Amino acid sequence: MTGLEMPEVHEITKNVLAVTNLYHASGKRGTNAGIIFTGNEAVFIDTGMTIASAEFLWETALSRMNQKDLHLNVILTHHHSDHVFGMQLFKEKKATIYAHENVRDFLENDRGQYKQFILDNFFDDPKKGDKILGDVILSLPDHFIEKDTILFDDEVHVLFTPGHVSSELSVYHPDSKTLFAGDTIYEGMSPNTRFGGSNEWRTWISHLERIKKLDIDTIVPGHGNLCSKDEIDNNINYLKELLK
Repeated sequence: MTGLEMPEVHEITKNVLAVTNLYHASGKRGTNAGIIFTGNEAVFIDTGMTIASAEFLWETALSRMNQKDLHLNVILTHHHSDHVFGMQLFKEKKATIYAHENVRDFLENDRGQYKQFILDNFFDDPKKGDKILGDVILSLPDHFIEKDTILFDDEVHVLFTPGHVSSELSVYHPDSKTLFAGDTIYEGMSPNTRFGGSNEWRTWISHLERIKKLDIDTIVPGHGNLCSKDEIDNNINYLKELLK
């Protein structure tokens, strides 16, 4: 693989996989993603920050597909580069892309500006960074999700959980009791709050409280290790401290 990542694949069940520690340009803790197989569908949660990360997700899924004619889907938890820069690989494979309406301003009519921003702000050597990120091409999703939505015969529940950013989605798989939280939940590190203020943090807390009511055995955070519901309170308490 290109880049510095050493991703790990976690088999939560035979049909639910978490992929942790995908490449992140900050050099800190990597980015997480997920794969759900249900019926004739393969559902990828996020696409990583590099084309190599997207390829790793694809190869991981391909090695576990019990049939090769599955319809491919991608749910983007939000618009940040470490979650969407790999989307073109899945577009080329005819995947159906889902995201919240609020990704529009960041993905529509992009002509490489977002990638250039990352190269200028995260890499000492932009040429090296360009090789690491790969051929990033951003485009609008096929379907916008504006509220809690159930997909694929009640197998995949997409939750609107803004707070970190206004486009934030989480993905709940009731059968395996797994939550793919995107950046709604962080493990082993403080939540990234620099994209909002007190109003956004209160909204964030309200959605974390809502998530606590779900029957969850495993949380796949946007960053950090797989964790239990206990991590939700750690995130809530951090945000509450900011509001004091």
